[in-house]
Amino acid sequence: MPVTVPFLTGNRQLSIELAEPIVYLRGNPGNPSTSVLRGEVVLVLSRPSSATSVIIKFIGRCYTLWPEGIGNRGTKTYHEKTIHEQNVILQSWSGEAADKALPAGLHRWPFEFLLTSHIPETIEDDMAKTYYYLSATVQRPGMVETNLRRRREILVLRTLEWTEHALSANSLPTTSINVERKRPCCDTTICIEKSIVSSGTQFPISFMFAPNVKHVALEAISIVLTEQRVYRLPEYNARRSEVFNFKVKLNSVTNMADPSMATSSFVPSSDVPIAQLRRVLNAKNAHIPLLANPFQYRFVFNLPNCSDGLNHSTGFGEVDLRHYLKIHIELSVADHPDREVIHLEIPITILDCRLKEDHATLPTYEESLSDLAVDLEDATTPPPTSFFACPCYLEYKKKRKCGRQEWVAIRQRNVADYSTGQHPEDHLFPPPPYEEQKQI
Repeated sequence: MPVTVPFLTGNRQLSIELAEPIVYLRGNPGNPSTSVLRGEVVLVLSRPSSATSVIIKFIGRCYTLWPEGIGNRGTKTYHEKTIHEQNVILQSWSGEAADKALPAGLHRWPFEFLLTSHIPETIEDDMAKTYYYLSATVQRPGMVETNLRRRREILVLRTLEWTEHALSANSLPTTSINVERKRPCCDTTICIEKSIVSSGTQFPISFMFAPNVKHVALEAISIVLTEQRVYRLPEYNARRSEVFNFKVKLNSVTNMADPSMATSSFVPSSDVPIAQLRRVLNAKNAHIPLLANPFQYRFVFNLPNCSDGLNHSTGFGEVDLRHYLKIHIELSVADHPDREVIHLEIPITILDCRLKEDHATLPTYEESLSDLAVDLEDATTPPPTSFFACPCYLEYKKKRKCGRQEWVAIRQRNVADYSTGQHPEDHLFPPPPYEEQKQI
């Protein structure tokens, strides 16, 4: 009985399957680490076809807008260029072999790209973008038959990785920042629990004020997240800088003072109503008295997200995005006309909005492929409440889940073919898993 093979167009018969549709760069751009992008080029033919080569390319491009104009006449308002490119010839034929290179059926070519941490991550700013994609091409001889092409977008994210020095230290590394400011009227301690955080998540800051004199009052606390955007184009000697301020919103407040001090008759209570604590963040004259018992409160703020226009921090020189946390505190003292001002500007790192739920620490490929429950969310599971699930994050979770299931199916199929000995030609079969190699 003849086997019926469906007719497939060039766009459908050639595809790119990936082990992980997202590339994670570990650490800063100067970190000597390497990430792996692996997958297969899959070709399904309903009839024999000629071919001269099968090529896979990994390409990164940068696109910037210049409304003020660049160039000799200042008439060019945009610029696009290639910032990274890797090419791999998966297989090639020459002479008469090219005419009968590909018989009808399924053909697979595994590939692997090694990506250093020096390449920039995916950037999706309003005025500049960097993006990556894979391009597979089956080149055919002559001018009659057109080449088969397929393109697939690749998301590149940068995550946090501890340095070798931190791993070899006796204590665990921390991203918290502690700042102390001593003034004649008051000693101030500020603790920023996380200096590396994703946008749209909660951001805790603790304040402690210990007065040194009587009649000291806390008048105002202002917290602003500043994003500095610097665009450069060395080819045209162009540069543009922009600064945007984002107001963080209060989520909750917790009194961190010792509960036993509140019951003491010798020390006045420092419990401040929530209305006054909110007033100190929004007004200039909150006038919260600082008594003998130190003022110790932990404020939890909600950071702005990508929907608010906040980008993630980058280390790319041509699209340089940096973030600073500006803290402005005003204290008043009786019989002193001028207020005591404490101003801090602390650099922090904003991760991509898709790197939520503490995804800075990633499992290995083997661990992630062996446990699908990591991304299989139960329908009865309530949505997360510790951060804002933006559309980028929801799409990221969907892509990561589908890509992982796709690659698990490919690996199971390859292992089954290898165990039964019914695998195709050697150049079409990917290497066996590590478990099989250990048994040999």
